[in-house]
Amino acid sequence: MINFAVDYYLKILFLTNYFYPHVGGVEKHVHEIGRKLSDKNQKITIITEKFDKKLKNEEIVQGIKVVRFTYPHTKFLGLVSIWFWLLKNRNLIEQADVIQCHDVFIWYLPFRFLYPNKPVYTTFHGWEEVYPIPRKNIFLKRLAQKLSFGTIAVGKYIEKYYGIKANKITYGAAKNISTPTHKENNKIVYVGRLDKNTGLLKFLRWLKENKKYSVDFCGDGNLRRECKKYGTIYGFTDPGPFYQKAQLCVPGGYLSALEALNYNCQIKLFWDNKVKEDYWKMSPFVKKDAVSWAKEQTWGKLANEYLDLYNSTK
Repeated sequence: MINFAVDYYLKILFLTNYFYPHVGGVEKHVHEIGRKLSDKNQKITIITEKFDKKLKNEEIVQGIKVVRFTYPHTKFLGLVSIWFWLLKNRNLIEQADVIQCHDVFIWYLPFRFLYPNKPVYTTFHGWEEVYPIPRKNIFLKRLAQKLSFGTIAVGKYIEKYYGIKANKITYGAAKNISTPTHKENNKIVYVGRLDKNTGLLKFLRWLKENKKYSVDFCGDGNLRRECKKYGTIYGFTDPGPFYQKAQLCVPGGYLSALEALNYNCQIKLFWDNKVKEDYWKMSPFVKKDAVSWAKEQTWGKLANEYLDLYNSTK
């Protein structure tokens, strides 16, 4: 059992593919959890990709130390480059009390054996949007679960489709909204990637039969041209102002659904494969008390779940 004194901060090292200012659900999850843990007197360092050459290699973002690196985006060479960079900068691992991998356990794989007693945890943020799910992806999640001290799955469906058992299930969190909303009749906001695996094509077919609605698309992707026929594309932007005026929200994932419910939007769900169907049907978003449940899912509460995981697993 790992026991940490309440009055002693942990040095927690997050490994994540992308981080702020990159936009996405995982990025927001890592950012908000990092901030809340920092507020709770934990020391957070994040290792992530330097996706824009204008970004600094190292900086402090809202009390969080962010270390960025680059690597070639090729299958084998890219992963080996990541391992060599981490080996060169292994002091970051050695100084940490806890390693938290956000989907990228493969980055840490060699170091699991170099530092066998170093507590390492993995958050599984979702599926890879490829249907059917490739066997390789299932194997990698099972390997991460096997070698991690504990795991968090974002969605119950992950256990079903990857054959794993997570220590904790979450659906993310959202900030409680106190500002008034000004809803426009027949206004919909779509939040997420403009891609067929999100159920977007089903939504567009529904719009053909419900022409009274106008849509603001907060996202981008290969279905951009088709979406232009039904509304305005704003790209990956803050959906907050769009939630304020929309009666309905078509969320691409859990985070946008939680945010929409906190803005008093009704949510309408679409899917076009079995995984995405269970993604929603095995979640609390389909229950009658979804609105009241969503308002209880705060970032502070989720940060406590992370600390509870660290304290309750071997």
